[in-house]
Amino acid sequence: RFTDDANVYLKYSTGYNAGGFNARAGTVEDFQTPFDEEEVEVWELGLKSEWWDNRVRINAAIFHNDYTDIQVAQFAAGAGGASSNIVNAGQATYQGFEMELTAAPTDGLLLNASYGYLDAEYDEYVQRNPTTNELEDISGRTEVAYAPEQTWTLGAQYVFDPFSFGQLSMRADVSYFDEIVFHPYQNDHTPTDDRTLLDARISLNDIGAGEGGSFRVSLWGKNLTDEEYRLFGIDFGTLGFSNAVFGAPRTYGVDLVYNFE
Repeated sequence: RFTDDANVYLKYSTGYNAGGFNARAGTVEDFQTPFDEEEVEVWELGLKSEWWDNRVRINAAIFHNDYTDIQVAQFAAGAGGASSNIVNAGQATYQGFEMELTAAPTDGLLLNASYGYLDAEYDEYVQRNPTTNELEDISGRTEVAYAPEQTWTLGAQYVFDPFSFGQLSMRADVSYFDEIVFHPYQNDHTPTDDRTLLDARISLNDIGAGEGGSFRVSLWGKNLTDEEYRLFGIDFGTLGFSNAVFGAPRTYGVDLVYNFE
């Protein structure tokens, strides 16, 4: 602790995930092949702070995670159907930086922002090729699934002074998610592009409803730029088809909520 408003910390921890068998394996061979315990060592150097009469909050952290016998859900395709089995890929390193900022510069106005950078890679990985179903060493030429290199968010909310009939508030949020893969093995159906989504909401709060409570009416919209993006994709290889799940398009609506006292 070096001021009244900020704390720097250094943290070390270890964690374990138990091993076991793939109870839902698609083949007898996969069922009879257990996966080992996973171990991770975590180092984290961080800052937690509040400034300007507690109107600004800044939190930040640098982290480094070393995985041994990391457990990975690995897709397997075969004549009897497709399955997802837990295997030990080998060793992996996750390291990066995270930062969060919240500020209330004036009464009624709240701003928030966050940024994350992640460098995740497999140092050792032997897997089953989802197309040929053969084991192969893909160390150094694959990517960690669901591990975007960069993510960030920006948000702003303003709450107006109360009116005689309620209190008006407005909020908008922008979020960015870097490109990812859905499966460590690279193929045409797993990578997805980056995406930026815009959401907004206008609410009239605390509308009087007698002695029993109050109403809130909200007009909201999600993905207002109508960006097309995928949440999941997979190539079923020898089964002869692929699959993709897309995120919701532009949506909007009205909420009417009654709050009991």
